[in-house]
Amino acid sequence: MRKHSALALLPLLALAAVPAAHAAPGGHPAGPAAAVVPPPCAESDLTVEAAQVPPIAAAVVLVHVTSTAAGVCVVDRFPTVTFADLDGSARPEPPASSAPYAIAPGGEVFAAVRTEDGSGNARYVPSLTVAPDPSHTGTTFTAGEIGAPVPGIPVYDPVTTWWHATPDDALAALPS
Repeated sequence: MRKHSALALLPLLALAAVPAAHAAPGGHPAGPAAAVVPPPCAESDLTVEAAQVPPIAAAVVLVHVTSTAAGVCVVDRFPTVTFADLDGSARPEPPASSAPYAIAPGGEVFAAVRTEDGSGNARYVPSLTVAPDPSHTGTTFTAGEIGAPVPGIPVYDPVTTWWHATPDDALAALPS
């Protein structure tokens, strides 16, 4: 059973992040001297939440993942975010290929997604899907569940940050 809910920004102020077990500072994977990579997180061991972040920007979604696994497990270094029936997914910023990112039991990670670039070329979709790892099916959120107004979630050249320990760090990592 997948869990999902809309995430209100204000309650996040009290959350404390648990750093990734094998990641170097800043969430980057550790170098060659790193310990053995933990097993992948089961999708059922992750709670995924997402919410739009007005008044910061109507086209920014904050993603919050919490591990309920019994031990350290890994997801990809950035979420896979897709938009209803549109092709492709949000591209990682900074650009990167897949790599493991460890989450401790009870650990929380955050990523920010800018769904459109403000160029006026956006298409509107009724939902988005967030998967902490590309091997996961992901959790689908409707525009209403994340707080997007009618006509839906604006999408044009979407980008996602890597995982961060706090909501503020994730939001600050979005390119301007």
